[in-house]
Amino acid sequence: MESFDAVIVGSGACGGWACMQLAEAGFKVLLLEAGAEIDPNREFHHRWPYQLPFRGAGQPGFLRKYYPGATEFNYRIMIDDRENPYTTPPDQPFRWIRSRILGGRTLHWSRASDRMSDLEFKAASRDGYGDNWPISYADIAPYYDRVERFIGVSAAPAYLPQFPDGAFLPPMPLNCAETIFQSACAKLKLPSTPRRVAQLTRMLNRRPPCHYCGNCVNGCDVGAMFNTIAVTLPPALKTGNVTLRCDSVVSHVLMNDENRASGLRYIERFTNRILEVRAPIVILAGSALENTRLLLNSRPGGLANSGGVLGHYLMDQIGGAGVTGFLPPLKGTAIRNDDGKLGGLYIPNFSNLGARPGAASFIRGFSMSASGGAAAFPAFAPHLPGFGSQYKKDVKRLYPSHSRVWLSGGEMLARKENFVELDPQVRDKWGIPVLKIHCAHCDNDRAIYSAFYDRATELFRAAGGEIFDSKPSMSVPGSLIHEVGTSRMGADPKTSVLNSFCQTHDIPNLFVFGGGCFVSTGDKHPTLTMMALTARGCDYLIDRARKREFA
Repeated sequence: MESFDAVIVGSGACGGWACMQLAEAGFKVLLLEAGAEIDPNREFHHRWPYQLPFRGAGQPGFLRKYYPGATEFNYRIMIDDRENPYTTPPDQPFRWIRSRILGGRTLHWSRASDRMSDLEFKAASRDGYGDNWPISYADIAPYYDRVERFIGVSAAPAYLPQFPDGAFLPPMPLNCAETIFQSACAKLKLPSTPRRVAQLTRMLNRRPPCHYCGNCVNGCDVGAMFNTIAVTLPPALKTGNVTLRCDSVVSHVLMNDENRASGLRYIERFTNRILEVRAPIVILAGSALENTRLLLNSRPGGLANSGGVLGHYLMDQIGGAGVTGFLPPLKGTAIRNDDGKLGGLYIPNFSNLGARPGAASFIRGFSMSASGGAAAFPAFAPHLPGFGSQYKKDVKRLYPSHSRVWLSGGEMLARKENFVELDPQVRDKWGIPVLKIHCAHCDNDRAIYSAFYDRATELFRAAGGEIFDSKPSMSVPGSLIHEVGTSRMGADPKTSVLNSFCQTHDIPNLFVFGGGCFVSTGDKHPTLTMMALTARGCDYLIDRARKREFA
């Protein structure tokens, strides 16, 4: 049986970083990825919809097996839902949007890279709800620095304590619509700043800057946006210490008689051959829910679950379409490449910022985003009245002025009754039990969305906009693709799965990197925090390994 110093499950944001850091420290690493390897030069392209056989929509019926949103541009990097099902109660829908591909969701993520602050890490001390994280901003700040400097985050300093600044590249410029919204924010005394994105505005580590092609969610062919295959995997492979195996579906963490993790069992995706590998260090670095699924499947009652909280405290963030319409000053102007950067104007949280929460009808907070202009698909066009040449003229006239204010992230409260478990009846293509996901919003979540909707409407009107469509309701949980929790960190093994270094309390040589460790969601996008926690956890792991604590 093969042996390595460490074995890592998953090649996304956290798995790629852990692989690089351990390989550069001299560890012989096996990186297992359930999906296929991908060649950006061949798979990622800049073709227009009219150049594709089915105008981007795909052959009728073909894309149904992929998660909603798959197109002819990107279906190769999306998951096949028929091979990888999950279940929910009939009255609790949840959208679990996944990728199984080398690089995972880093190939098509939004790239929003925000630091959390002690407003999130110590929220329970302020409003009395839930639990504090076992870390403070001071503990993680050096790792935010390290990750930002390596992956490249374009942003402008905001000088706001609730939205910490970092080590930034120059920000992406605001377009015309975003500048109008920025002026409206100033009028309403709302904070605003260019959206912080892991997308280069100048050369970094031999990666070229963004050329504003607008194909980010279809995969970046030049590596200007952060993703595993362009940024962390190349230096990892350069060490000669990494063995990469794609199409390897992990089913179990293996254990020895000393209650230590001894390796992994995995299934070859196309042959169904079952293989095992040994390693004194086992790292789960898939998505939050896939990591938890693996722990639940590895032992009756769940592995590393002495406290009984594994699978509980599932959170997404509160999202919703918000308000869309037209900005009159931009009607009839030239059609520009407004969606080339996929950034926007960001409005950081402005609620409940005092030493104690104020008079708001909810606790915690939310952030908003605003953008507009011409995009690859004029989504508003099917809803306009008319037909023929005049209809086409109306679409072109309104195109540059089409704009939107949306909920970038609202804090969904951590509640034990939101949880995942193994479905006793449904299995995936490889015979592994799938997750049954139980998740619903609470009254505080709904109050946050209501407050957002009121402020979004106010902002749109302050910008002089004409509201065309508005949706005063939240999206289904999971829709924001920020699912976190289910293997939370904490100081007490009775109430948490992991310690502050993402090491399981019960099994010292088993680490779980990713969003599962989150104690609360905050209003920030989670990926940067996940990567900073991974870097911190790897420092701790490497130090302990050199002291032979895992031997």
